[in-house]
Amino acid sequence: MKKLVFATMMCIASMSTNAQVLTSETVNNAYEKVSNKPNGKFFYNAEKSGNNITAMFIYKLSSNNGVETLKPHMKYEYTYAANGTLTSKIGYHWDEVRYEWECSDRYDYALVDGEYRTEYSRYNNTTNTFDEPTEKMVYSLMPGDSVNNVSRYHRDSSSNSYQLDSEIKIIEHPVLFAMK
Repeated sequence: MKKLVFATMMCIASMSTNAQVLTSETVNNAYEKVSNKPNGKFFYNAEKSGNNITAMFIYKLSSNNGVETLKPHMKYEYTYAANGTLTSKIGYHWDEVRYEWECSDRYDYALVDGEYRTEYSRYNNTTNTFDEPTEKMVYSLMPGDSVNNVSRYHRDSSSNSYQLDSEIKIIEHPVLFAMK
């Protein structure tokens, strides 16, 4: 489900005529949007290094016998290239039994030969390393960093190679579904 939400979000973002690679500014804007949302059941905090958010913490509001508390829920760690583009995001979930963050997954981002690539890897608790990426999305970029093609792949277990799942071509401007 998490992968579907991510894929959908990235495809929708790519349909914008101004879609760009993910940067420190993108992460900062996302944090500002969610952390300023009033009356939610989730609350957010961030660690920064300069202007870059290096970690984002998500707490869930819990109520027990009328007493409300915030409990750790998710944590994301971000790394960036020197030019401010996002290079990876590592996800953690809170382990209620051991009271510690447990690594769950990683997204790696790279701009290679005019394509913006995102790969998804799961964390392997047995080996304490990330497995090979299981999914990949490739965004072909037009001049000005606008996306004109989005391809989604999954790694085939028998051949260990990527297989195309879906492809969206964006021709000029996105279709308007409603006009005012």
